[in-house]
Parts: sequence; structure tokens; C-alpha cells
Amino acid sequence: MLRHGMIERFKKAAPIIQELIEDLAWIQNEFNPEHATEEERTYVMHLLGLGSNCFDESDWRLKRMLAAIGKQGRLIRNSSGRFEMEGTDIEFTCGSSCEVYAPYFSDEEEWMTWLPTSIEYSSDYYFTARPDMKLEGALVRVKGR
Repeated sequence: MLRHGMIERFKKAAPIIQELIEDLAWIQNEFNPEHATEEERTYVMHLLGLGSNCFDESDWRLKRMLAAIGKQGRLIRNSSGRFEMEGTDIEFTCGSSCEVYAPYFSDEEEWMTWLPTSIEYSSDYYFTARPDMKLEGALVRVKGR
């Protein structure tokens, strides 16, 4: 069981994280230390140490987690050698995001879950979250479509 109110707190945090990303971009692009106080310059040095990548990643993951479920289906290899969701026009190429229905832990099937992943290619296509899992026939879903 999740902690009470946890998902709601993450939902509330999402727009704040977006504002932080915008603030860090402003610092990187427009901040002028010549017109700032010593304390403001100190804050900026600390904030630049955070980097925007951690906020960008958090923003992307929260949006993906909270997005509405679009389509769901099994993967099949099409005539061009790529994978597509059977019965749809959704084709997966390198970097395509989806969720695959897989065991919570990679080595047992007691608890199944929708695992966030993307699809990449290196001699063949694979799930980044489970590189050894077979794509053909895997149940996947995409959000926001």
C-alpha cells in the first residue's frame, strides 16, 4: 500500500517542478551577477550546482506517470522489421516510450505491473527496462494517445 496522499503530493509537485526548470533556465540565460547582491550570487551558485537535468527528468517522469492511458495491445514485428502494436497504427522505433506488462521483479512473476520503459535497438530491438525480455507478443500500453 502507498503512503496516504503520496500520489496527490506528486500531482501538486509537477507544476512546481516545471517552474523550477524555467527558473534554472532563466539563471543560465539571463542572470547577470553584476546586478545581483552577494547573497543572490551565492544562491545562484548553489542552484547551478543542482543542474536542470534532475528537474527535467522528474518533470518528464511525472507527466508520463500521470498521463491518461491511450492504447494497449500486443507487439508484433511488421514488414519493415520494426515492432508495432497489433491492430493500431502505432509503430515503435528507437526511443519510443511505452509501458510493458512485466513482473515487478525481473526474475519472478508473482506480482505483475506496468513497467515504464522505452524501446532501443542494438542488433535487435529491446526494452531498456528489461533488455532480456522478448518484444514479440509483449503486452504494452502507451499514454496520451
